[in-house]
Amino acid sequence: MRRRRVAQFEKYICTMQNKSALTSGDRCKIIDANPMTSDKTKMVIIIGSIALAVILIFGGIGFAIFKLHKKAAQEQALAELKQDNPVEYFVLHTPPQNETDLRNAMVGTWQLAGTKSSMTGDFVLMQSPQDFRKTFTLTNWAIATYDNDSNLLYSASGHYELRGDNYTESIEDATGMMTRYLGKHPKFKVRVDGDKFYQMGAGKNSSLEEMWQRVE
Repeated sequence: MRRRRVAQFEKYICTMQNKSALTSGDRCKIIDANPMTSDKTKMVIIIGSIALAVILIFGGIGFAIFKLHKKAAQEQALAELKQDNPVEYFVLHTPPQNETDLRNAMVGTWQLAGTKSSMTGDFVLMQSPQDFRKTFTLTNWAIATYDNDSNLLYSASGHYELRGDNYTESIEDATGMMTRYLGKHPKFKVRVDGDKFYQMGAGKNSSLEEMWQRVE
């Protein structure tokens, strides 16, 4: 009789705490009085996980699309630069060439085909009747400029130094207007691409940009 009263009392205490009681012998096992609460919690967790996964997936897709658009825009900008100013494109946006290969590729005679205008800053193709020629050996360089009647206007020559794509001229001989540059050592960045030689000034003559066409 006493044990029965104790069990009833335990069941009463559990019920008062908003719980259901199940008795087993003289002990009270407490369980959740509202099992729906646990089911709702699980559902919320599942829905939240799905929503997070969806956000991550679509976020990743959006980021990938953004990167593709950015890459396409960069490629378009480079294509336009290659058309508008091939010197800047090849010198600044293509990998440096092997020094030995570059030196060998430079050997020959080139004719000036385009240059950056000192007045407008635009790259322009040469339309002057003057004939600008530049010649390289493995160790020396020379330039000569002729008028439309093949009369020499000025010339210059000397040794050069090539370190990677860094090219430095030594002006050791000169005629005409080039005599003012005797003893100077102008520096350039250079590239050869097929039958084109690209020369971009560095240091004090950074505004100089020239494209030369191979003739020999």
